[in-house]
Amino acid sequence: MAGLKYIVYFIIVVLLQVLVFNHIFFRGYMNPYIYIIFLLYLPIATSRGLLLITAFLLGLSVDIFENSGGIHASASLVLAYLRPAFLRLVSRRQGADLEDLKITNFGLPSMLVYSIFAVFLHHFILFMLEAFRWSDVGTVLVRTLYSSIFTLTFVLIVQLWNYRRRS
Repeated sequence: MAGLKYIVYFIIVVLLQVLVFNHIFFRGYMNPYIYIIFLLYLPIATSRGLLLITAFLLGLSVDIFENSGGIHASASLVLAYLRPAFLRLVSRRQGADLEDLKITNFGLPSMLVYSIFAVFLHHFILFMLEAFRWSDVGTVLVRTLYSSIFTLTFVLIVQLWNYRRRS
């Protein structure tokens, strides 16, 4: 039954990204990519293979609707591959007894650090693949910064909403 819950979340996140957030483009620099929230907050116990397959399918779903040639799938795969390292970096406990990535389990500072690293990495790779030139690295960094701030704001709102709802 838990698997069905994540399938529904997957579909909702892709639909929100494609139908709502893909149409938000502020001053040429701010594009929110909220679909990665699905990868950020999958259970810690998710196997690496399943995580990579899910990341690929999530990114590919967005790529299909955006006609973006696989850049979302690539950025999502890198995020999924490095996710365990980011979690080890911020985890106070070794994760064996933690099932969910929640503020109550990790604390707000750790969740913020984890989210900032993960979102910034994803967005940087995404925008570098889109530009595909090192000469555009300045523009890529600006787009990464602004889009990461917008995405992180949404991620934090969702985390705080879930925290208050469960408290």
